[in-house]
Amino acid sequence: MKKKKMIVLLLVFSMIISSSIGTLMASEKNVQAASTYSGKIWKIKQVSLRKSKSKKAKSLRKIKKGTKVTVHYTSGSWRKVTYKGSTGWVLKKYVYISTSAPKLKGSSYSKGTTVATFAKRFVGNSYVWGGTSLNSGADCSGFVKSVYKSFGYNIPRSSSSQRKAGKKVSSKKIQPGDLVCYSGHVAMYIGSGKIVHASSRKTGIKISPNYKYRKVLSIRRIVK
Repeated sequence: MKKKKMIVLLLVFSMIISSSIGTLMASEKNVQAASTYSGKIWKIKQVSLRKSKSKKAKSLRKIKKGTKVTVHYTSGSWRKVTYKGSTGWVLKKYVYISTSAPKLKGSSYSKGTTVATFAKRFVGNSYVWGGTSLNSGADCSGFVKSVYKSFGYNIPRSSSSQRKAGKKVSSKKIQPGDLVCYSGHVAMYIGSGKIVHASSRKTGIKISPNYKYRKVLSIRRIVK
């Protein structure tokens, strides 16, 4: 009987430990590093900070035009923002994203990663043919030019001329921040095979999962 009780106790103890470890691993798996940046309300006099991504959702508070907010990310037509301790959703078209870029430091990889992270701030903004504005709208080459301009780099304007900008690198050495040049198009590599680019009028600035989705003509490194 003692042996049976001991076995039962050991099994119960084992189940408790396994459950605790499983819960810890699950919680760690769901943890995501926060990456916030500055923005402000623009275009209209005031907006509602909504509890969820719906115009019918509860309004947490009103935010006036010109007011600074902390932006978390963009999802569909909405941006998740924090203002005075309240976190909610505002229609993305009413949130201006700061174009003030952080300083570049460290290795070329570190610098390129900083540029790529900055470029992702503008996902969800409009594609505008001939445009160079990161907030009002840009085309493919205008987008990458303006991103690099925020860091003090002056690269050519057209996608064809950008194929000669900076330094050519092979696909084996591609790193975040590198320009990926195609026929009539250009994007920025952000790591893990992905690119961020001003894709089309329909999709705007977006992230695509495979930079080899079409024939790559050249990969250019702008940072040193």
